[in-house]
Amino acid sequence: MDKNTADDLTAQAFSAGPEEKPAGLPDKFWDEKNGRVMLEALIEDYNYMASRDENLVEGNNRRLPESYDQYDIRIPHPFLERDEEVFKRMYEKGFTNDQAQLVYDLASERVIPVLDQLTMNYEAEKQLEKLTRYFGSQGKFDEVSRQISAWARQNLQPEIYDALASTSEGVIALYKMMSSNEPVLGRDRDFEEELSEDSLRKMMEDPRYWRDKDKDYIAKITRGFEKLYPEK
Repeated sequence: MDKNTADDLTAQAFSAGPEEKPAGLPDKFWDEKNGRVMLEALIEDYNYMASRDENLVEGNNRRLPESYDQYDIRIPHPFLERDEEVFKRMYEKGFTNDQAQLVYDLASERVIPVLDQLTMNYEAEKQLEKLTRYFGSQGKFDEVSRQISAWARQNLQPEIYDALASTSEGVIALYKMMSSNEPVLGRDRDFEEELSEDSLRKMMEDPRYWRDKDKDYIAKITRGFEKLYPEK
């Protein structure tokens, strides 16, 4: 119903007699009992229709997609994916494609780093728990860790120490290296060179160890240290 139609109906309502229904007036706006137009209902319906038209025009101007599954989103992180339920909720709230993209970008920039940090903290707690059990107590481990750090500064390259110190197995290997005066020499079929502390340090300089964090390669070096410095 446009404004002119509403005005015409209103004019007819005032000019018509008490028992005459204006031509073209829907039944829901006519009070048959009292023979009058229900102006309040007519105005309310007119305002609703006008508001809906304005929202449609605004939506077109803001370039809303035709439906929630038409969002064209660039997924900024491997941990994120298209989520139909999220798209539906954004569409219900009138999110444009740019606004929906912003939601994903903010999740990648703000939420994912927090989750990564929580994961790192959890893993660090697990490693610390292993070391505490190995050395017998937190106090004992704290004392040993200071000794290892001082020894490593004099005997290892920083990147090698950092790589070893990142896992409980590496810290234990460092402890065994520090505690032994003479490494056990010998040849092992898993190693191309004669098994020794120097050969293992040379292997630790390989980018597969300190840069790529190759699990198999790290495990091989760890086994080498365990053979050189077996638990007493």
